[in-house]
Formats: sequence, C-alpha cells, structure tokens
Amino acid sequence: PDVSDVERELYMIGGSGTDTFDGALRVLKRDLGQVFARGNGGWLFDFGPVLNTKDSWYADTPITDLVSKSLALGKGRTDLDLTSIAQIAAVHDAKSLFVTQHTHARQARDSMCYFSSWFLDAQARAIHRMGAPVDCLYRFDLKDSDVERYRLFLMVNVFYLTDSECSRLREVFADSGATVVWYYAPGFVSEAGLDTGQMNELTGFSLEEIGAGPMLIESDADAITFGVDEVQSPRFHVTDEDVRDMGRWTDTGQIGFASREMDGYTSVYVGTAPLPPAILRRLAVEAGVTLWSDHEDIVVATAGTAMCVATSAGPRTWSLPRPMLRVGSQTTADQFDLDLETGDVELFT
Repeated sequence: PDVSDVERELYMIGGSGTDTFDGALRVLKRDLGQVFARGNGGWLFDFGPVLNTKDSWYADTPITDLVSKSLALGKGRTDLDLTSIAQIAAVHDAKSLFVTQHTHARQARDSMCYFSSWFLDAQARAIHRMGAPVDCLYRFDLKDSDVERYRLFLMVNVFYLTDSECSRLREVFADSGATVVWYYAPGFVSEAGLDTGQMNELTGFSLEEIGAGPMLIESDADAITFGVDEVQSPRFHVTDEDVRDMGRWTDTGQIGFASREMDGYTSVYVGTAPLPPAILRRLAVEAGVTLWSDHEDIVVATAGTAMCVATSAGPRTWSLPRPMLRVGSQTTADQFDLDLETGDVELFT
C-alpha cells in the first residue's frame, strides 16, 4: 500500500502480523487478552485523527466486533480470582539505569541502546516466551514471602547496589530452595566504586574481569550460542573449579555461565543477555517450575484467567493448573491439545 513514512514506522513498531489484516486482528486480540488475563487496565488510542486519515483506525466491522466481545468478557472479570500464580519472577532495578550507557551516549540515530535493547527489551521478549506466566518486580519490592511463591528469580539488571541492599538480597534468598539467575554484573557498582568483591559476595562465585570481546557465550549443554555479537567491556568470567559449567565465552573459552549451590538455594551467573527461551525453559524446569506449554509460547495468567499465544504454527499441548473454560467453546479441561497458527490467541476462565 501507498503509506506515509509515519504510517510505515508505525507498522514496524506494531510487531509481526501488522502488515496483514488477520495479523492485525491477532495483535489486537493479544493486547486485549493480556489486559483481561492480567486483571489490569488498558486503552486503545485512535491514531486516525492524529495522522489525518479518512477513517478511524478501528473503523472496520471485524475490529469493532472483537472489541465488543472483549468488553463483554471483561464485564465478568470482577467475579474471577485475579491472584498471581506465577512461579517465575523477573526482577529489575530502576536505579541501575543511572549507571549504564544508553542511547544518548551514541551518535548514530539508529544505533541500538545496548542495555535497554538486550537486557530489557530483547530479554523481556524471551522471558515471556517461556511457556509459563511470569511476574515482573522491582528489586525493592522483593519480600521474604516471595521465595515461597517463586521458584525462579531472574535478576536482570541489579548492577548498582549498596552494601545493605546486597545483604538484604542474600538474606531473602537464603534457605529458599529457589534458583536465582544473576545477569552480567550484579552489584558491580557499589557505594565505593566498581567492586568485583561485592559481586563475588552476592553471587557466591569468584568472578574476575576480562578484556573487551564479543558478548557471546556458547552453551554446549544446550547446543546454543547466545548473547550479542558486539564487542563490549568489561566482561567477567568464573574462576571457580567446583561449579557446574554451563557455558563459555566464545573468544576466550573461559566460563561465563555457571551454577552452584549457595546458602540453601541455587545461584546461577550468566555474563551476557539475552538468554534465549530454550535455556530459560531449562532453568525453569530445573528450578521446579511447571511449564504450561510444550512450546515457547506466551502465557499470561492469574488464578481465574489465562491467555495463551502460539508463537509458532503446529500442534501443541497446553497444561493448565486447574480445569478452565476455553472461551468461545463449551470445553472445560486442564489440558488442551490444539493445532494453531502463529499468533493465534486463546483465552481461558
């Protein structure tokens, strides 16, 4: 179609599927579905008047029908149990954004913002394709009781920590039996400056800095090379011999991905991001997490609602923790064997 530059850019940020009508409907159903399944609020903004288009962006019967059905479904949401049932927590630290380089430090307009692009955006995409529900928390929101709910903690960007904050994290995780994944440089920025000693105390590994190189780690166990083919520094490697070696830096062969038992929980160090869904799924299973899908699908759920999105075409099995009604059908079950297209959305109550 003959579209303006602005419209073309909006197509791109809409994600896969927005260049076809059926794909756009799937994207809209996903967006409305996750609002329903999470139990939160949401809104649709009509860019039509902003772009001076002839009609509203939503002025088509299939779209208005979908919105109408979603509104009708949402009216019964207050009668459902919206308690979180996630066993995975992705933990982020807003304070660390002050000590990591971002877009404005680079000259090229189209250059990628390293930490936001790979540790936050790309990693979030993989996290939500684990085939199980995930809660996103700020580090300062972690409570002692959280270790009773979550089996896997992904400590994505806790780079800037005070002594007391490090002590608090170790206190929370001690004797929890959980698995805690520390990304890149946990606690490296301290009150006194850059401190690998604080990293070691926090994670239980002996970590040493190595020179600049590609942010790529090869995992023989998973037969996957992951990270970003971009030269960065500093990088760190694990020097301990009594650890489970799960991956090595591609250029030096030094350990960059490892796990060990520590103070009653499993500590995992990984030197780069993003971790792909396949590795995240393995870590989740080893941590005792129950996966809902046998594929790398998107799952958003509470105790009384769920949304599952197929990220690939073909048959799959979705196993729910309790019998639920498949919206649009008369079937209530705790397992559904479905043959779906990429982007198909299913809702359950």
